[in-house]
Amino acid sequence: MTATAPGVIARLADQPDAIALIRCRKGTSRTTDRGHLVQGCHGLMQALHQAGVRPGHRAVVMTRDAYDLTAVVYALCSLGAVPVLIEPRAEVRPCLQDIAPDVFIGEPLAHLGRQVLGWGRPHVRIPLVTGRPLLAPGRRLAARAPGGSVPTLRPREPDGDELAIIAFTSGSTGRPKGAEYRYATLAGQLDALTTLLEPRPEDVLLAGFLPVAMLGPLLGLTTLVPAVNHLSPARTSPRELVEPILRHRVTKIIASPAVLTLIAGHCARHGIALPSVRQILSFGAPLRLHLAEALRKAVPDSTEILSVYGATECLPVSAIDDHDLRASRIQPPAGQAGTCLGRPLPGIQPHILDADPTGLGEIAVAGPTVSPAYHARPDADAATKDVISDGVLHRTGDLGRLDDRGRLWFLGRKAHLVTGTGFTMTTEDIETVADTAPGIRRTALVGVGTAVCQLPVLCVEPMPTTPRAAALAAVRTALNGHPEGHRIDVLLLHPGFPTDPRHNSKIDRPRLAGWAAKRLRGRTR
Repeated sequence: MTATAPGVIARLADQPDAIALIRCRKGTSRTTDRGHLVQGCHGLMQALHQAGVRPGHRAVVMTRDAYDLTAVVYALCSLGAVPVLIEPRAEVRPCLQDIAPDVFIGEPLAHLGRQVLGWGRPHVRIPLVTGRPLLAPGRRLAARAPGGSVPTLRPREPDGDELAIIAFTSGSTGRPKGAEYRYATLAGQLDALTTLLEPRPEDVLLAGFLPVAMLGPLLGLTTLVPAVNHLSPARTSPRELVEPILRHRVTKIIASPAVLTLIAGHCARHGIALPSVRQILSFGAPLRLHLAEALRKAVPDSTEILSVYGATECLPVSAIDDHDLRASRIQPPAGQAGTCLGRPLPGIQPHILDADPTGLGEIAVAGPTVSPAYHARPDADAATKDVISDGVLHRTGDLGRLDDRGRLWFLGRKAHLVTGTGFTMTTEDIETVADTAPGIRRTALVGVGTAVCQLPVLCVEPMPTTPRAAALAAVRTALNGHPEGHRIDVLLLHPGFPTDPRHNSKIDRPRLAGWAAKRLRGRTR
């Protein structure tokens, strides 16, 4: 990495007439070309500076509008301020106590939460409102119209080690933490995504997750942002996803399994094909084969479907296509179990820490995409960060192995191990087998009772059309072929698993275990 990194506005300087963003909602779309996005960023830089925003200020950005999010973040970075990305959930107040933000920029509803729930109190000195102010407290943030006078401010050329963005984790595995991205981290992520996506000038990327909208233009991609329900992605109208894909001839899709399930299901129900799609990247949770097969029915045979592994603190790490994923299930390496995550991307160094005799241990990652620290959380740094010759090594909290072909395998979270009397079970080992049962959407292994003497319980979420008795029988048959299947005495049907708030794809196991414990009171051992 050189002493300086290209600023975000500098990355957009070429091809001013190329479309940067397409925002879709209810059959309509609004487009912004790269030139107008650059002009908007310059105007926002001037407006932010006039409002008192200075280099080093930490600025919360909370809006569901893709243009506002993208332009404001670019403008803040160009000023040398640090955007803070966090979803509007119950944990916002304690998280912002860690950050102590100087600036709060958001849509009116976000400011209502700031005022009523005390987000950022007492640190926020500069509240700025995006969109229509309505009754929101704060000054409206508006850029000069394109074509106005050129701002006197010039975008800064940042140092690679300079703090660029603070992005909070989803909180699906504990209290959310603010992962620090240096400019070198962002450059590493963009390089890794370029390797995965191999962008072409004619490509149109559908961003199924709002922050991807910020990265798409920096990758040179026309980025389409559909009307995803960002507070609950699984409740998005499938029509709002599929119709823009057809209308704008989307070539690439980045989305979570929950969003991809909506797309595949809508296509199957209405006999819709997606002939323009050349690549699908699934992230946020492991891609199951039944979803990959459902997507395959809607896209050309040549389409690449990738399951991408990573975390907020290190994204992306590795990837595997659905053909290799299927082959790994049919012929796994001797003694191997779980889900294959594929080979690490160039420059990523995976490690397996505290491995047992079978090679199972905690997955840790070093490389240019790794966040070097959490903001104001030395306790979390001490638990997850180590300094090695390759830089910072991040402990992911995931269990896995490396096989003799250099591929990573995922066995579940360390925190989700089920420990019974004389045995230990990993979630992914059991679930990858149980999930293959016909008529089953997914399963989840949880432990009920005290650690070391837990009762292993397999919760089962069947497809809507699968009879209850048939679902249980199919899962039991699948478990009979697993060497540890006999240890699972209890199967519980569940109508719809609780999931993480960000992607609606990772199973909320603590909550599910609590539900199972109530159902089984008196049966723990």
